[in-house]
Amino acid sequence: MPDFLRKFIGLLLIFTAVGVASCQALVASCSSGVTAAPALHAPR
Repeated sequence: MPDFLRKFIGLLLIFTAVGVASCQALVASCSSGVTAAPALHAPR
């Protein structure tokens, strides 16, 4: 495999991993915000 192709695939995998991680963090923050809101209002 040519060296430039290997570097390109490596960078592509890194950017994909960062994108997936940021999407998961966004989904986790949104879902935790939705579940935390009723939990704060429930003891009242």
